Amino acid sequence: MVGVVFTSPDPATPPFVRVGDQISEGQTLLLIEAMKVFNPIKAPRAGKLARIFVASGTPVEYGEPLVLIE
Repeated sequence: MVGVVFTSPDPATPPFVRVGDQISEGQTLLLIEAMKVFNPIKAPRAGKLARIFVASGTPVEYGEPLVLIE
């Protein structure tokens, strides 16, 4: 297990992005917590967020798809 994914900075805050959102390159999409360090996952390119493959609080591995940007 690499870490745990989070879709928002804390439970009381809305998610960084939602399916259907227009996103820009470099925009934070998710956080992955590994060894008590929160690492932002940023959009590699601009586009429309078509799908989020992971749920908040679930463990993720290297190479696992997280989101789909069209």
